[in-house]
Amino acid sequence: MTTGPESPLPPIIALIGFMGAGKTTVGKILAGKLGYEFVDTDDLIVARAGVPIADIFRRTGEAAFRRMETEALHSLVGRVRTVIAAGGGAPAHGSNRTFFRAHAVTFHLRVSMMNARGRAQTPGGPVRPLLAQEEGEVQRLYDTRRSLYEAIGQPVETDGRTPHEVAEEIIRLLRGPTESRRIAGKP
Repeated sequence: MTTGPESPLPPIIALIGFMGAGKTTVGKILAGKLGYEFVDTDDLIVARAGVPIADIFRRTGEAAFRRMETEALHSLVGRVRTVIAAGGGAPAHGSNRTFFRAHAVTFHLRVSMMNARGRAQTPGGPVRPLLAQEEGEVQRLYDTRRSLYEAIGQPVETDGRTPHEVAEEIIRLLRGPTESRRIAGKP
């Protein structure tokens, strides 16, 4: 990717990372700052299925959910001016990794396991069926996914930073320091 004030923004910007990394929150802020549409693949799945994700897991299992996730993600090919918040497990599937590499500029929102757990279990937040597993299983999932995220997306640290700070870093990475100040509304 070419960077600098004269370079155009990519048509699709994808955010990947573990549950609680802030993909949805940062994605909405980023889309607003860039004048892009925001799409959360979990919202697409819920809209198509007509039931919450926890119900999909309970009724049809994780494998069916992952198929729906892949369909939702690939339905976005060819979109322009779109920020996508992908589900935490989306990069686990080969065709999705191809999507992130071929159709989007992808950022890995890095989060520690401790912060991911705290954020993902916020009262009133989304139900995360995979967090119901034993602690060791959740840690294994975190470790496995982290290596996938690192192989696909440019890392952006989220621990100790506000979602606005994370969005502004992504803009700096996309456009360079001079243009990112203009997008963020600063002189």
